[in-house]
Amino acid sequence: MKNEVMKKCDLLVENLRGYSRGFWFNNHLLNVIAAMSYSEKGKVADISRVKECRKLLRRKQNILSYFRGNNELIAATSMALSNDPEQYIDELVGVYNRFQQGKILGSTFRALASITICDAGKASEADSIIARTNEIMALMKSKHPFITTSEDTSLAVILAMTDKSVDDILNELENTYVTIKSRFTFHENAAYSLAQVLTAFEGNYESKCEKALELFNEFKTVGSGYGKDYELASLGILTNISMNTCDIVSEVVEAAKYLKDKKGLGFWSVYRHTRLMIAATIVHSAYAGEDSAASASVIGGTISRVIAEQIMLMVIVASAATSASSSSN
Repeated sequence: MKNEVMKKCDLLVENLRGYSRGFWFNNHLLNVIAAMSYSEKGKVADISRVKECRKLLRRKQNILSYFRGNNELIAATSMALSNDPEQYIDELVGVYNRFQQGKILGSTFRALASITICDAGKASEADSIIARTNEIMALMKSKHPFITTSEDTSLAVILAMTDKSVDDILNELENTYVTIKSRFTFHENAAYSLAQVLTAFEGNYESKCEKALELFNEFKTVGSGYGKDYELASLGILTNISMNTCDIVSEVVEAAKYLKDKKGLGFWSVYRHTRLMIAATIVHSAYAGEDSAASASVIGGTISRVIAEQIMLMVIVASAATSASSSSN
């Protein structure tokens, strides 16, 4: 494992330790999400600032707000990472309200998608991004009504922020999904999410599919099979690293083994597939630079980093929601 990857692992462990102490009553996976947000920025978590931002959030949003509950710590962390937390939350609520126009019920995932827009510094372009997102979601729903859900909103936002036309996005997305879905029988929803991530990057869809499947097979070959559920989507970010497949997988597996020995990321804290997904995100952030093959229109060419962060947020929140539902039965 390269030194840069180890440093990023250690930063995540340090940030998670801070969140676990400061927010010990939270769902552990939510603390992981928040810690990763700071780590993605290369910063040590400022827990006092996050707590102050949470107080501000609670003053501005009541208990029924979709920026409370599972999204509360995520929103407070984004506020803390911003230059002006009060302006951030005001912009965030404004973006979400525009998302909600014409809709009766609120949505945790539309709230998360609103965070995606604001974290990308695109709040001023929210109207056009939301219009494209709604168009993309509607076309996805018409094509695949049973596997397109509100959980896809954050990825649809990322697609909407690329330079590609909506027609090109949908054509590539469908071709990508058709190419890979047979390899993930009974996991079509996850395969569709992976197809969305691959579509967000530039390049020939056949080549991207080929690399994604090579990566998946290599993880299996070395005895560290990649998950086929929510975590599968994160496999797509590894295709944007200019390294051979074996080296990428080796780095991810070594990082996962390193994290396994750390408090809060070991056997009793997170599932093996979740830990492998976290390691993949760390490796991606270490190797995918400014010149990576991604749409240059999204925050100065760093769409790959936005995807890495937002997929992790969406995947772990969805997983936490699933676990909560299971425990209530």
